[in-house]
Order: sequence, then structure tokens, then C-alpha cells
Amino acid sequence: MTAAPFAGEVADAAAAHAVGPEYVAAVGKVVASHVRNELAGAAAFDEPAIALAPAPKEKWLACRIAMEEYGHHLKFQRLATDLGLEDATAGRPMTVFDYRLTSWVEFVVLKALVDLAEVVLMEELLATSYVPLRDLVVKLLPEEHFHVAFGIAHTRDLLDRPAQRPQVQQAVDDLVRLTVPFFGRSASANNDAFRHWGVKHRTNDEARAEWARRGRAFVEGDLGLSFPDVDPHWNG
Repeated sequence: MTAAPFAGEVADAAAAHAVGPEYVAAVGKVVASHVRNELAGAAAFDEPAIALAPAPKEKWLACRIAMEEYGHHLKFQRLATDLGLEDATAGRPMTVFDYRLTSWVEFVVLKALVDLAEVVLMEELLATSYVPLRDLVVKLLPEEHFHVAFGIAHTRDLLDRPAQRPQVQQAVDDLVRLTVPFFGRSASANNDAFRHWGVKHRTNDEARAEWARRGRAFVEGDLGLSFPDVDPHWNG
């Protein structure tokens, strides 16, 4: 990396390569992460939710979310291809996708909280230096916001039945714990590079703290449940 932080805009893949391999590597890691994780999330959560949904309307909404998430994977894959990334699906998806969905309750809480983490990360890319990535995020964020709004609305609906409060609280506890690593380690050479090149602007801890702030406001302020303590510092 050069000594001074990068302050320009990069219009396309050719311009990214003109800036240099370090810039392409930084952008490529962010794009490849979305390629892997959009696919992993759709397969691990959204497809199984169709079978778990309690009625046709909910099945239709789960189908819509699955379709959109697979679409996000394909659109990020196009960015990866344009950049010349050899295999953007290589590597391990985030550990949150190891979670095995067993109920509709878990799915709607997951949409409210885990997809909120995705929104926090994607919102930051509205100011990324790589213009094709910024333009794609502008198009995809309304769908991501819909996924979170779906989770919020359906979690609220569940709490109309007091017997389901313990299930919702358990899902919150499990999913918050699993989402903490979503943002990466506090000490992160990758995040240092992202911020140096203007691909991202927050530290991993700042992004994690913002997610926890929003999640707590929903769970405690809206639902009247407990949000687990989240330390923004995480190193595995």
C-alpha cells in the first residue's frame, strides 16, 4: 500500500487494474465475500424457510426473498467476472451460515437481525471508491431493507401470541451470538486495506457496534425482549 490513503473514484474494472493489484485485491475480497455469502445464505436459510412457512402467503414471501438473494449472488458474480477474479466462490462462507434453521420463528428473527448486519455492511458501500460496486449496492439495498422489514414485521406478529415469546427470545440469543463474527476480527489487515483504498470506511468494530445499536433498539425498545451484551471488539 502507498503511504497516503487513496482518495479517488474508480470508474470500472479497467480503471481498477490501472490503479494497481493492491486495489483490485481489496475490491475483489469485498466482492468475492458477497458472491460466497449471498449464495450461502440463500441455500442455508431462504430455501429451507419455504418449507417451514406456515401458510401460502408466507411461502410466497420466502420464495421472493430466496429469489432475490440468489439474484444478488449472480449480480455480485458479474462484478467478480468483470474484475477478473478467478473463482469468487472459493473460500469458506461466514460461520453464521452453519446455523441449521429448524423453525419459522428462527427464520423471521434471522431476517430481522442477521440481514440487518448485511444492511449495515452494504450501506457503507454507498460511499465506496469502486463505482460499479456502489452502483450495484444502490440497486440491491431496497431488497435488503425489505428482508429486514419482513423479519421485523413477522417477529412482531409472533409476539401477539405470548406462548411464543420464549422461542423468539431463544432465537434472538442464538442469532446475536452467531452474528457477532459477521463483521470480522478487530485486528484485520483486510479491513486496514479496505479503508486505505476507500473501499470501506468503518473499522470492523465500528460496523459491529452500529449493528448492535440497531438490533438492541428493535429487540428491547420494540419487542420488549432482552438483547445480549455485544462487545464490539472481537478477535475470534
